[in-house]
Amino acid sequence: MADGKPVIDFDHHSAEFGEDPIGTYRKLQRECPVAWSDAYGGFWVTSKYADVAQVAKDDATFTSTRTPHGGEGTPFIIPKHPGEPQYPIELDPPESLEYRRVLNPMLSRHAVAAMAPMIEGHVTRVIDAFIERGECDLIHDLTGPVPAAVTLDWLGFPPEDWYRFSEPLHDLFASVPDSERAERGAEGLGYLYARCLELIAQRRAEPADDATSVLVNTPVAGELLDDDRLMSVIFLLIVGGVDTTTSLTGQSLVWLAQNPEQRARLAADRSLIPTATEEFLRVFAPSQSMARTVTTDTEVGGCPMKAGDRVLIPWIAANVDDDVFPNATEVVLDRTPNRHASFGLGVHRCVGAPLARAMFGEMLVQVLDRMPDYRVDPDGLAPYPSKGSQTGWDTAPATFTPGPRRGAIA
Repeated sequence: MADGKPVIDFDHHSAEFGEDPIGTYRKLQRECPVAWSDAYGGFWVTSKYADVAQVAKDDATFTSTRTPHGGEGTPFIIPKHPGEPQYPIELDPPESLEYRRVLNPMLSRHAVAAMAPMIEGHVTRVIDAFIERGECDLIHDLTGPVPAAVTLDWLGFPPEDWYRFSEPLHDLFASVPDSERAERGAEGLGYLYARCLELIAQRRAEPADDATSVLVNTPVAGELLDDDRLMSVIFLLIVGGVDTTTSLTGQSLVWLAQNPEQRARLAADRSLIPTATEEFLRVFAPSQSMARTVTTDTEVGGCPMKAGDRVLIPWIAANVDDDVFPNATEVVLDRTPNRHASFGLGVHRCVGAPLARAMFGEMLVQVLDRMPDYRVDPDGLAPYPSKGSQTGWDTAPATFTPGPRRGAIA
C-alpha cells in the first residue's frame, strides 16, 4: 500500500505480461481486483467485469476526451500516443452521440446484410489467389487483405489501395515501437492520409454510392464536417476495423487448427457458427484494453480514485471473469449467454461490430469449406511483440490440400 493505494508491479506492455495476459488478470481478480501501477506515470488497473463496466459506462465520471493528465496524445490507451484526435471515440456524450447518429445506420445489421455479396466476393477473390498452391500465411494472405479490402471498398477507395493499406496497418500493430517496420507502417499511413483527402475532395464534387459520400454530405450536429473531422472519422473506421478483424480471425483459425476435434464439430454443425463467433470474440478479443481519465473524485471496487487519475479498462480481463463466464478460460463453442466486452461497453461500443462479425463469419465458412484440412506450422507462428492494447498473430503459415479457384463473385 502507498498513500492508501494497493500498489502492484504491473506493465501491460512488458514481455513478462505478454507471456500470460489472461493469467495475470485472473490473478488480479483473485488478489487485488482494483490496483495502482506506477508505470507510465501511474494508473489504476481494473480486472473484474463489474468494475470495467462501471468505468466504461459512466462517461461523466470517466472521460474519453483528451486532458493534460497522463501526458499528451490519444486518451484511450496507456501510455498515451501522439496523434490527431479520433472522433467520436475521443468525445463524450452528447457530442459523441451526434457522430453515432450518422455512423450507426451505415453499419447496422441491416446495412451489413446488404453488403454480404461484396464480402463474399472479397473472401473468394483473396482465397483464389493461393488456393491452388496448397500453402499460405493465414495472416498476410487472408485475414489481413480481406478486412482491408472490404472496409476500403465500402468507403469508396479504388482496388489499387486495398492491399497497399492492409500491410502498413498490420505493421503498426505487429511491430516494436520505433523499429524500421514501425516506421514503414507510419509511412504507409502517410499515403493513406493523402488518399483520404483526395477521396473526400472527389466525393464533395461527385458523390457516389459509398460510405465516404455519406460522411461528406451528411450534417453532424447541424453542419457538414470539415476535412479534419472527416479525416478523423475515416481514419478511425479504417484503423479500428481492419487489423482488429485480422487479429480475431487469425487467432480463431490457429486455435481451430490446434483443436481439430472442435474444428470438425464446427464444420459438421454450421448452426454453431453464431455462438462460436461470440466465444472467439470473448477469448480472442483483438482490442485488449482501453483507458479513461477520472473527472471527479469517485470510487471503484472499494478504491478511492482522484480527479485526474488514469484508469485501464481491460476488456480481456472482463471476458475471463468467472463470476460472469463459468469456466472462463475454456473455449465453449455453444456458450450462451455471452455478454463479452470485446466490442467495448457503453456509448463507445464498437460501431463496426456487425461488419466485423460478417467478415469473420465469411472467412471462417470459406476456410472450413475450401481448406478443411489446413495445418498451421507451430514453428512459424509469431505473436505481436506487445499484448497490452492489441494482440494477435503476426504470421501463421499453413498448408492444405490444394483446391480449385471459384472465380470472382459480383
